[in-house]
Amino acid sequence: MPRGRQTATRADRGDVAVAGSAGGQDVRVEEASGTPETPSLPGAASTPGTPSLPGATRRRGPRPRHSRQEVVRAAVALADAEGLDAVTIRAVAGRLGTGVMSLYSYVPDKQTLVYDMVEEVSGEISLPEPSGDWRADTHLLAGEQRALLRRHPWLIEATSHLQPLGPGTLAVLEFALGALEPAGLPAAARLETFALVNGFVIAMVRTELAAAPDPAQAAARVARLQDLLATGRYPRFAAALAEVGPASADPASADPAAQFDRILDRILDGLIGPSELSVSRGVTSGRFGAGGGPGTRDVRRRRCGG
Repeated sequence: MPRGRQTATRADRGDVAVAGSAGGQDVRVEEASGTPETPSLPGAASTPGTPSLPGATRRRGPRPRHSRQEVVRAAVALADAEGLDAVTIRAVAGRLGTGVMSLYSYVPDKQTLVYDMVEEVSGEISLPEPSGDWRADTHLLAGEQRALLRRHPWLIEATSHLQPLGPGTLAVLEFALGALEPAGLPAAARLETFALVNGFVIAMVRTELAAAPDPAQAAARVARLQDLLATGRYPRFAAALAEVGPASADPASADPAAQFDRILDRILDGLIGPSELSVSRGVTSGRFGAGGGPGTRDVRRRRCGG
């Protein structure tokens, strides 16, 4: 094995697949420093701004001009201004006024830098202790994530199930687990619920940030839709548009925040149960259809005639 290179098996790294991350997909706990394919570099901490371990030897030479967190924040500023594709080792080095090769003493490659960027901005989410109202707390968390994605649109692309867990992402996961605890779900189901909500948040923000069509093109599309509905071949869709109003025919006229909250409630109703059923049937005990009164799933099945 070449000196200075670290390799690890899955068992050695302590990888644990966990549903849910700042981005909303499976996350993998990686406890080893560095990556299996990349040698750990002196002074390259596992998370932005993390100091070297006590007693660790520092590479000989002049003291680094920047901290790892400064490098990461420069990359975040570059991504905010120009997008994730603009983030290269050379571009970040130029932004810091340092040499390209010197930047490799902070991060070994771009992927590691992107992981650190995600962790860095995840720390912007400020969450209180869970209130005990699982629905309100889930709305709070989803709203914070929506705001974060809108501030840093590159996060949509940067999200990965391989994202290493750091203090920022762990704080979000901890809040999500605590927020959903009163719903009575086991831990695995709470992580899955959180992951699904994350996926919804990402999809909604991607749609919200999509470039709006030219006004003339948008008007032409609405006119074309009205012509198609006038044929009478799509009665159900026509009735749906008539029921929900003109915003469905012209999505640009919809209120994104109100739509976000409304759809999130519908998702939570399906994943956990409507709030009125949770109260009336004691679903907060976590016993879906067992141990006394029927759970939400039983009640909904009965209402549907099942």
